[in-house]
Amino acid sequence: MKKIKLLILFLFFSTAIIFAQQKKYVSYTVKRGETIKSIAKIYKLSKRDLLRLNPGVSRKPKPATVIIVPNKNYGKVMVKEVKDEKELYTVSPKETLTGISRKFGITIEELEAVNPKLVDGVKIGMKLIIPKRSITLPKDSINFVLHSVVLDDTFFNLTKRFEVTKESLLRLNPILDEGLKLGMLLKIKPIEDVKDVIGIFEENIDLSKELNVVVMLPYQLSKLTDSITEASFDKRNSLLNYTTDFHLGTVMAIDSLRQRGLSINVKYLDTENSNFKLQNILNRNDFSEVDVVIGPLFYKKAHLVAKQIKVPVIAPFFSGKQKDLTTGNLIKSSPDLDVYEDKLLDYMAKTYAGENIIVINDDKPENQSKLWRIVTKIKKFDSLKRIEVVKPKDGFIDSRLFVKKLDTLGKNWVIMLSNEQVTTSATINNLKSYVEDVDIRLFALNKGKNFNFINNSFLGKLSFMYPSSEYVDIKDINVQRFYEKYKAKNFALPTKNVIRGFDVTYDALIRLASSENIEEGLNAGKSSRISAGFNYSKKLFKGYENSEVFLIQYTKDLNIIIIE
Repeated sequence: MKKIKLLILFLFFSTAIIFAQQKKYVSYTVKRGETIKSIAKIYKLSKRDLLRLNPGVSRKPKPATVIIVPNKNYGKVMVKEVKDEKELYTVSPKETLTGISRKFGITIEELEAVNPKLVDGVKIGMKLIIPKRSITLPKDSINFVLHSVVLDDTFFNLTKRFEVTKESLLRLNPILDEGLKLGMLLKIKPIEDVKDVIGIFEENIDLSKELNVVVMLPYQLSKLTDSITEASFDKRNSLLNYTTDFHLGTVMAIDSLRQRGLSINVKYLDTENSNFKLQNILNRNDFSEVDVVIGPLFYKKAHLVAKQIKVPVIAPFFSGKQKDLTTGNLIKSSPDLDVYEDKLLDYMAKTYAGENIIVINDDKPENQSKLWRIVTKIKKFDSLKRIEVVKPKDGFIDSRLFVKKLDTLGKNWVIMLSNEQVTTSATINNLKSYVEDVDIRLFALNKGKNFNFINNSFLGKLSFMYPSSEYVDIKDINVQRFYEKYKAKNFALPTKNVIRGFDVTYDALIRLASSENIEEGLNAGKSSRISAGFNYSKKLFKGYENSEVFLIQYTKDLNIIIIE
C-alpha cells in the first residue's frame, strides 16, 4: 500500500528524485583546536562511539588528521523541481468554476488568467487549460500525504478530513503561522505510520563495548529507619515494595549480562520520589557519557528527566498520561492503550465470519466515546450481520432483553468494554444461563480486577480472549531457569515487578550491546523476555514506543495460550 501511495504522489507532482550520496560514513579532516569530544558533539555522537569508529586515534588528534564520521546525508532524498506542460480539461454538465478549481487545487483567478474565454462564463464542453504549478517539494515530502490549499479550506475541516490535529499541521508546516493561503502545499501526515521494527531481534553482543547505565528509582533511603522498614514492606503495593522489586529485577538483568562477558558500569540514583531531589540529581551529575537512563519509576518524572538531558530515558511502567507527555529521547516501554484496542479489533476483523456481536458497556460518561469508537470500527467488518449494544439498568441486565440480543442458533461474540464490577457481574450472570446451549465467545480490552471473581473454568467455556502486554509461560525452559535462579538468590519467587525490572533492563542493554547505539538497537526487531515483549518504533515528533501486545485466550481444557 505504501508503494502505491508513493507512486501516486510521484505521478501527481511529476517530480524527479535524486538520492543523496548513500555512504553511511565519510571522511573528516580535523581542524586546529578540535577534539574528539567537540567533533562528536557536531555529529551527535558520544566520544566513545566516535573513538570506536576510529581505533588508534587519540582524544586530541593533531590538525589534518583524517577520521571517519557518520554521513549526515545518509538516506536523505533531494527533490528537484520539474515543470509540467499545460493540460486540457473538458467541462462536464453542472460543473462550475469553483468545483473545477477545487478539483485541481488551483484558484479561479489562475483558471481565468489562462482561459480568457471564461469572461463569458463556463459552458458545457468548453476546453479549459489547467495551469500546472512548478512545485518544489521539501526534501522529506515524499514520506507525507500532501494537500494543496483550495478555496474554503480551514484548519477545522482539514483536521477533520485528514484526522490530524492543528498542532501537528503547524509543526509540519511552519509557514502556517501566517495562516492558510490558496495554493499552499501542505504536509498533512506521514503516508503510513510505519513501524521500523519488522523482524526478530537477534543478539550480537560486542564484548569490547563498555556500557554506562544510570538507574533512577525512589529508594527513599533517607526516610528509612530500622523501626519503620519492616512496617513499610508489610504495606501491600507500597512504593517501597515496587521500588525494591524493580531494583532486584534490574540487578539480576545486569548480573546476567556481566556473566556473559559484557562490561557494564551502573550508577543507582535515589530520586526519593521528589521533583526537588530529581532536579538536584540532574544539576549535579554529568550525563554526557551515559548510554541510557532507566527510570524514574513514574512516567511524569521520566518525562521531566528526558526533557533536560540528551540521553535516552526509558519509562519502565505504563501511565495514563503517556499518550500526551512525550519527547524525542523518551522511550515508552509500555504500549499505549489504543495498541491493545487495535490488536483485539484487528484480530476480530480478520476472523469475523458472520457472528452476532453484542457490546456491553456502562453509563459512565467517560466510556461513551470509547463505545462510539469501537462500534464504529466493528461496523467496518466485512459482511457484518448484526451488532447490538447492551447497558445495565440500576446494576442489572434484564435476561429477557439479553436473550433477544443473542442469536440462539448461531455464533455470538460478546465484547466487554466496561471495567465496572457491577456491569461485569450482570453480564456474567446472563452468560451463565446460556453458555451450555448457545455458542458464545467473550472478549475484553483487558483483564482487569472486574474479572477476578470469575472462575477460570467458566472463562474457558467462553474461550475468553483479551490483549495484554505481559504473559509468563511457566512451561518455557528460560522462564523456569529465571525462577530457579531468582529463588536461589532471594529465597522467594519473583513478583510481577521483579520480572518487569528484569525485562526492561535486560532488553535495553542487550540491544545496546548488540548495536552502535540505543536507537539502532531499538530498531533491530521484536523481542520476548520473561513476561513482556518489545517492538519499538519511532513516532513523528515523539520518542520510541513499544507496540508489542499479546492476544491471550482461555481454552476449554483450562489452558491459557497466546493466539498472536
